[in-house]
Amino acid sequence: MDIAMVRFLFLHSTGYLLLLGLAACSGPSVKILDRPVEATETSRALTSSTALDQGTRNTLREERLLRLYKRDPHASIAALTDRYKQHPTKERRLALAEMSSDQADYLTADNPKAALGRYLDAAWLTKDGALAALAKDRQSPEKTIYDYSASRVTRLVGKLGLDGTGSMKVSGSVRSWRLSLAKGKGMVNPRDYDLVVPANWLKVKGLKWKRISQEGLGSAMVGYHKDTPERRSADPMIPPGGRGFPLNASFRFDGDSANLVLQDLMVDSDVRIGGQVVPLAGNFSAAISFCYYERNRGMNKLAALLRPGDYQEMLGMYTLSSYDPDKIPLVLVHGLMSTAEAWLPFVNLLLADQAVREKYQIVLFNYPTGIPIAASAADLRDALANYQKVNDPRRSNPKMRKMVILGHSMGGIISNMQIRDSGDRLYSSIFAENLEELELNKEERAEIRRLAFFEANRDIDRAVLLAAPLRGSDFASNRIGQFGAWLIKLPFNVVDSVLGDIELVDSMTDIAQEHINQPINSVTSLRTDNPSLQNILDSPVRNGVTVHSIMGQKNPDLPKEEGTDGFVTYRSAHLDRAVSEVIVPNSNHRGMVERDETVQEVWRILRLHAGVK
Repeated sequence: MDIAMVRFLFLHSTGYLLLLGLAACSGPSVKILDRPVEATETSRALTSSTALDQGTRNTLREERLLRLYKRDPHASIAALTDRYKQHPTKERRLALAEMSSDQADYLTADNPKAALGRYLDAAWLTKDGALAALAKDRQSPEKTIYDYSASRVTRLVGKLGLDGTGSMKVSGSVRSWRLSLAKGKGMVNPRDYDLVVPANWLKVKGLKWKRISQEGLGSAMVGYHKDTPERRSADPMIPPGGRGFPLNASFRFDGDSANLVLQDLMVDSDVRIGGQVVPLAGNFSAAISFCYYERNRGMNKLAALLRPGDYQEMLGMYTLSSYDPDKIPLVLVHGLMSTAEAWLPFVNLLLADQAVREKYQIVLFNYPTGIPIAASAADLRDALANYQKVNDPRRSNPKMRKMVILGHSMGGIISNMQIRDSGDRLYSSIFAENLEELELNKEERAEIRRLAFFEANRDIDRAVLLAAPLRGSDFASNRIGQFGAWLIKLPFNVVDSVLGDIELVDSMTDIAQEHINQPINSVTSLRTDNPSLQNILDSPVRNGVTVHSIMGQKNPDLPKEEGTDGFVTYRSAHLDRAVSEVIVPNSNHRGMVERDETVQEVWRILRLHAGVK
């Protein structure tokens, strides 16, 4: 490499490092507001201390109660309640509902039980109108008031400490209520969370996601679990920023009985009312965005490539929900210069499919990508074994035996290594002598055995490989790739010490000796002349495992055999044994992950795997 090229690469790479370092200082953020981000006239009136919806003002004016309302709201509500009971009309019902909700807002701080009664009045008065609006696929003042009341009752119940075993008697202006929490599959208690907030009260900055939501009955809520030492002790796979849960709040009324139904939408996203299946309002993007709410430190994707030793404590599995024995694990493995967090936009798109939400639990493998592929694959094997040990120690759960693994780019190679039996292929490509004959101590010999000898994970039933450079990438061999490889600084480990020990050179194969002067890291692992990649492909896939392939192609006019996504060629990613192969046209290596064609193909595969039509 001449001096001009060295200067060019140094100047450009240091500038790139500076930009990424600055970007790492900021990032997505989530702020909880005291009113909806996007508001209708009715919702603006509900969250204002002085305003009433114009329709309510007109009704009060016609009833000659507007002046009384301004002087004595309680007296005007009592008067309108009497008139409504004698002669109920839609106008009186709607005005009374909004006035009840408005007064509940005033009472919330000083008399929360009285506020509960008035919110329940408002919800009861508008429940039929909310269902009618939902049937016509439109928003209405009744539905807005119903949804708002559901969100407010949820937050008050959490503060007042109502549990799932008892009930609470509260009085409204229209009637008295006995309030309780609904119990059953997927139903939760507001007290189970550190925060429960309306999804449309969250302001998210720094994310350009497609909003994945569902229109339906009730209020779309988000429950939040902080990442605390106590919670991490009980649930070691909670993400560093905590977890957000998509919830829905609605009511079931029966006489003077009012049930607050707080439903986990990852369990069930609809409800049966009066013999009809009714969808529940939900915002899945808002729940995922809570991963950024109190995140103190994330893994910088470039720093984790160049200085992987600084991020070893963040290596491992993170789950986006608590373990559910009724769901199939879907393990996502990111690629070079990326992190588990980079999967969140893709996960956001996946959750638009109800089958994914209700049949799968998403598990993210996080690892610093500068480490050699063999070491990262071994780390993933250990992490998967630990996941099984923690959640299914007796191996009694059949859902755990149906695991799906999905890897992108280098993560596809690492995933591919989880479904194959290595035999002695990898070891024999490096050493010409038996392992026991090498001059190594016990720890060094154990580490080589961990890296070079492995069996297919018997829990993985299906693998999806996205743009996986199974036969390497020309990028790893060109000048920029070579320079990048020399920038990577690995921590001292057994791989470095063994392959750097001159006394072992004579024990290596000829091809291993040819590579001894190259840096040992993930980039050099991806060279097309790396014999280990072909040895991996020559290793047999475990019987019963189904493999799918998805890849991008920048120029769709080329024959697919000549195609590339700019980093991985078709020839490198193609697998003869894949039962399906999808080419995403006009897409590059990173962009193909979030393309509609990719998401729809993953939906198809996951629905097929779960037996959902």
